[in-house]
Amino acid sequence: MRSYELMLAINPQLEEEELDSLVNKFKKLIEDKKGEVTKVDKWGKRKLAYEIKDFQEAYYVVLNFNVEGKNVSELERVIKLEEKVIRYLLILLQKTVSSTQNIKE
Repeated sequence: MRSYELMLAINPQLEEEELDSLVNKFKKLIEDKKGEVTKVDKWGKRKLAYEIKDFQEAYYVVLNFNVEGKNVSELERVIKLEEKVIRYLLILLQKTVSSTQNIKE
């Protein structure tokens, strides 16, 4: 499994229950693909650097999770279809190299 970090910028007009429901939807999708959510960090509302879809601010949530690489495309597809998500950033976290592996320069 690979480690990923997903940052979501979500519609700031959502109620707390709607926000939690949306985050749980993504967590369930990861877990259904035999993944594991390791951390959920809710940053709260933040001002955007520039206007996106007529929004001046967004509610930020960061999810750290482990999942097989082949299942990431399905997660991205669902995120792109979700209208409540203004923007997202999904990155593969750097793997740590153990002392038994050879490092090629």
